[in-house]
Amino acid sequence: MQSRISILIFLVSLVSGAAFQIKSSVSLPTRLRGISDWRDLMFDYPGTGDDRRLGMEESGPPKSICILPFPYHEVLLQGETKQLRLYEQRFIDLFEDVMDNYEGVVAMGLLASSGIIQTVPIAEVEAYNRLEGFGIFVTIRVVGRAQIIDLTQQEPYIKGVCTELSDELPPNLDMPNMLADTIEHAMVNLSSLEHKLDKKKESESSNTSTAMDKKKTVQLDDKFFGDMTEEEIEAETPMDRRQRFQQAYRIAMDTDTGGYVSSSNQENSESRSPRELTAVSWAAFMTETVPEQDVSYRIQAMDETKVFERLKIASFMLREKSDRMKEELGISPPKKKDMEEDDGED
Repeated sequence: MQSRISILIFLVSLVSGAAFQIKSSVSLPTRLRGISDWRDLMFDYPGTGDDRRLGMEESGPPKSICILPFPYHEVLLQGETKQLRLYEQRFIDLFEDVMDNYEGVVAMGLLASSGIIQTVPIAEVEAYNRLEGFGIFVTIRVVGRAQIIDLTQQEPYIKGVCTELSDELPPNLDMPNMLADTIEHAMVNLSSLEHKLDKKKESESSNTSTAMDKKKTVQLDDKFFGDMTEEEIEAETPMDRRQRFQQAYRIAMDTDTGGYVSSSNQENSESRSPRELTAVSWAAFMTETVPEQDVSYRIQAMDETKVFERLKIASFMLREKSDRMKEELGISPPKKKDMEEDDGED
């Protein structure tokens, strides 16, 4: 019996191989490649001598980098990932250059009507898979930002020179911590409002659907969830905004490889650290299931190097979302006078 199975498997593999042949090679992330090693590379560019290599300037030494073009609305923020399929020869050549000479680090060139946006996300190649005849499937993850200061190559693919951007924090972290509190409370509030909106839509839908439609829906739910454990059902249940924020916060913390410019000496254990404040300032822009809805705010966030200002942008954006949801629910927004009094109490 065992030998029959072995022969059957062998024959199936021969038939499959006759139809098409796939050669694959997978690379998973290692500690030997990535942005830390890219930072240590020396590049032949004016001003990258030993004095700049020591990091005496806040912006860091200029570095050469390959630039993979994207529409600007596909911008990724700290810790976010994207799956790509590279099949054009120029992009395959770019990938080979990135892996061979740039420690798996590439810039996302965001294309606007006027050209490439000067501030770019820096990403690491997290994993890839070569499939002959299909190209290269690549996963990239954003781990930093840079400012393009020169384009050194246009064909067959884009290369440039950039300087990394570091976040700045004010000497006193009390106000940034207050804004971070406001953002966390806003996430809870938005989750509650979205839950109410979902209930409202379900109610409106149930009023228009027939008894037969409801029966079919119940049958489909039973069929889908019937054989699943509680853990599997929970895994299939979509996260609410607060949960998405918490996940984005953890990812932003885990992928933070940058430094901070701060003169704060605060040692209050109840206050967030610069790293934690920075993670909040990124996570606030990563809670939409369709990120393109917030593209203008996400571009502003990427371009902003002051964490306090980024937190302000996030707070304003979340207030706008709250107002829109309240309008859909028929909840009157607070009067201007009441808001001023609340601000005065703060």
